[in-house]
Amino acid sequence: MLNLFNRSLLIAAVLFLAGCAATVSQTSTSSSSPGAAPQAAGATLVAVVTGSPAMQASSDWSSFLAEWQESLAASAESARMPFVFVKDEASIPSRSSILVRLTVNDFRYVSTTKRYMLGVIAGNAYMDVDAQYIELPANKPFGSKKFNTSSSAWEGIFSAVTPKQVRTVSDLIVKDVASTAPAK
Repeated sequence: MLNLFNRSLLIAAVLFLAGCAATVSQTSTSSSSPGAAPQAAGATLVAVVTGSPAMQASSDWSSFLAEWQESLAASAESARMPFVFVKDEASIPSRSSILVRLTVNDFRYVSTTKRYMLGVIAGNAYMDVDAQYIELPANKPFGSKKFNTSSSAWEGIFSAVTPKQVRTVSDLIVKDVASTAPAK
């Protein structure tokens, strides 16, 4: 009987501490025209991440950009979509097909290491990002979304820190592009 109690207690503790899902809220502000054929096969996806001077002045900005680059590359690779991350729109390769312009309105970067080392003291990870999907070379927008993510430090050391939040949003962005990009 005690053994069953111990197992039940262990399972309850794991479930309590494993609150690791990122809470993602997404809002479509526009979408592709109804006649656009959903096909991004063979399209090269280009991403640029920008933010206000205050956002870019954050000591975590370079780590945040690195997360976006790594996560979008992994998401695009999973979708078998060529991908390029650029520092600004002037650097977009000429043969690109789709641009995802990400504008960071607000964020708080919490790394996995920081969460493990500091636990609740590390605080909450969150971000507020606008994504605009643009057909190239025509520079014609075909959709946009607003992504808000959050996690609570009170979910334990396994709460969704910034890398997990960025990866979740990256997967959603690539899925959106693959399903709504105009046919070439």
